[in-house]
Amino acid sequence: MTPLDRLESAARSSWLPLALLLIALSTVFVFGGERGSFYRPSHHNTLSSQHFRIALNLSAEHRFVMFSDWILDADGVPVYALYNRFPIGGYASMKVATLPFGGSPSAQLYAARILMLLFFAAAAVLAYLSLCRLVSNRWIALTATLLTFSSYYLLYYNDMVSIEVAVDFFGVMLTFHGMVVFVQDGRFRQLLVKTCIALLLGWHVYALLLPFIILGLGSELLRARSGGFPLRRRLTQMGGSLIRSRYLLLGIVALLVGLAILAFNFTNEYYALDGERTLTELPSFQSMLNRTSVDQGAVRASWPWASFLEVQFLRIVLMFIPYSLIGSGGGVENLPWQTDLQNAIARTPNTYPPLVTAWLSEFQGVVLGVVLSGACLIGLMFVRQRMLFATLASFGFFWALPMRMFTLYHDFESVYYIGIPLVAFSLILLYVHRLYGGNRLVVAVSIAALLLFAASSLQMSRVGYSAESIRFTRAMEQDLIAIRDVTAGRFVAVLNAGSSPAPQFEFPGTVGYYLRENVVQTGRRADIERGFVVLRERIETDAQLTPENQYFFLYESAGLIEAYQSMYRSIASGKPLARAEFDLYLDENRLYYLKDPCVLADTRTPFFLHVIPTDVYDLPADSRGAGFDNLDFGFTQRGVMFDDKCLAAVELPSYDAVSVRTGQFDVVNGEVWSVEHVDEDPSLISEYQSIVSGDLAARAEFDLYIDGRALYYVKEPCGTEDTQPPFFLHVVPADLDDLSYGRREHGFDNLDFGFDVRGVLFDGRCVARVLLPPHAVARITTGQYDGAEHIWEVELDLQVDE
Repeated sequence: MTPLDRLESAARSSWLPLALLLIALSTVFVFGGERGSFYRPSHHNTLSSQHFRIALNLSAEHRFVMFSDWILDADGVPVYALYNRFPIGGYASMKVATLPFGGSPSAQLYAARILMLLFFAAAAVLAYLSLCRLVSNRWIALTATLLTFSSYYLLYYNDMVSIEVAVDFFGVMLTFHGMVVFVQDGRFRQLLVKTCIALLLGWHVYALLLPFIILGLGSELLRARSGGFPLRRRLTQMGGSLIRSRYLLLGIVALLVGLAILAFNFTNEYYALDGERTLTELPSFQSMLNRTSVDQGAVRASWPWASFLEVQFLRIVLMFIPYSLIGSGGGVENLPWQTDLQNAIARTPNTYPPLVTAWLSEFQGVVLGVVLSGACLIGLMFVRQRMLFATLASFGFFWALPMRMFTLYHDFESVYYIGIPLVAFSLILLYVHRLYGGNRLVVAVSIAALLLFAASSLQMSRVGYSAESIRFTRAMEQDLIAIRDVTAGRFVAVLNAGSSPAPQFEFPGTVGYYLRENVVQTGRRADIERGFVVLRERIETDAQLTPENQYFFLYESAGLIEAYQSMYRSIASGKPLARAEFDLYLDENRLYYLKDPCVLADTRTPFFLHVIPTDVYDLPADSRGAGFDNLDFGFTQRGVMFDDKCLAAVELPSYDAVSVRTGQFDVVNGEVWSVEHVDEDPSLISEYQSIVSGDLAARAEFDLYIDGRALYYVKEPCGTEDTQPPFFLHVVPADLDDLSYGRREHGFDNLDFGFDVRGVLFDGRCVARVLLPPHAVARITTGQYDGAEHIWEVELDLQVDE
């Protein structure tokens, strides 16, 4: 008997597939390694830190109110940074898991991460057990589960310390298993208990309950109205069926439990705010409006449904692909869809993996997502238990669509599309099983799926965790322990001044849990006039209390204020770069924003800062199309308030810049103020005659000249009306490998520009200069456009050497 024959024989045993699933799931613990002691990059960091601090702060002393940070006001009354958005159950479970490790913040974090992985593993087991009942084949259930749970989103977020991902996700899978048991065995009480447990963990279970209750009630009403009875009798039967319906009872119980949880949260929040706000003014109530898009009219108007659905279908495709098939880099730079999705989602950062199928363009990805979703739903017509399959496949949309202004900007919500790949893989495997018969092929695919899951888990465990980041994390912890030892529970204010010491590090949130036993304020205007202040930059002053630290520095407040006063006077005594609502000063490579007097309202509006380089190839690849470096920031990230003064500093790039444009903008009302500093380029004027005496490359509305890497646009006579339409410039390289990864499918580099950035107008003449790529160029296409069509266009087939 061959090994495969023995496996096929073992398929009749109930324990082997489950044992293989547990072995596969153990890899997420084994390969996790060092990652348990710190956060992943980007928003994974921020959200994990916030939820973790909420769990640690949960206590009877604070009436079990959920908050991330708190301070004492002048009268000694606690002022909370409330976050009562979710049920208390998930935070309570984190609190219990971290209790044995109260003396070690890193051990607490590790315990919380292990708890998240346990929730993830339990959700996978529940998905497997549910599919076992639905498809009546343990090997098919195992394969579908492993393939789905090895996807990018599920593995990237599986240890995220968050109610919205791991904990709530487990609750959804728990409830679905209860639904399967209820439909097949009639065990309604078990479904009620599992639903109540899930509601104590999070709100996503409502998205699962809604299609289940609708489909269940619909099927009962259809059965009640069938038959040859008179209409009145059929209506009576339908009404009686509705009253006796367990689906309706399930909905009522779930609604009442949810209202009780909300009442608990609102009551705690009301008393935490001293009973001074109405229900609609409570932060949690406002959050409900934000998440359901009720008060996001201006933003929603700029986001049509087509664009929203495009992003969702791309995310569904990524839910189908095991991460081990996605790429060897494991990084988040130069990704085929990353730039397109960033532009689609208002340029917010995302972490989309490099697809091994580089040929799969954004359009093809959307089409594939639509096809997969549609085929999944159509396939339900040919299977039993279609109501349960339909519930599982559709519930992700029942969450994403009503909450679209929330799910749009949070790609971790994609884990709730899990039902689509689970159903699709199950249906495909069922078809294969029926077509070829026996378990031989299915068992072989199961083993392959197990190896794919293990490889995906191993590869994902390495994402973002370089030797440098591990070294930094250990040094960071030593810094913060030294700060905690000095402050000994006294007031500590944490400011966002300066630059982040590591790209993956979110400053105030992480510091917040290391110094949780102090009274800490993070990420806001800090009260720096009492106690101590933590900064992530070293300031030369006697108030510096941790001189041996490497990244995070503790200061005595009074001495730090003196240092800031001295710094402010020194900067303000120089010549300003520009004067506006904030005066701008340039000192070496730092741009300072100063205002005196200054109030808190002046700092709430975000700042924009766009740096336009002399050579666009000094920019990162994904910024070259825009033509500038986007260094936008919030005052809390770069500034400090003291003595009714405001001081913010931003480190400028090291490359030569043509101009710097900055100001403040409101997301609803637009630009508040702006100034632009331009480095005059007299060479374009003085060299005009030598430019036009050179070889003419092309003649059009603007004549084109090429000298080395410089492409010149010249026109005489010329007026402002000639320079207003934007210019497009597409450069095709001699070797496509010279393009950034994300540009290769387009086949050219986009160097579009505005004349005000690259040109000068003088004496009725226009001249602009653009530096071409530092590699061989095969073809150039350029001209002007008015937003709808090209005004003029020229194509140059030539060879521009490096």
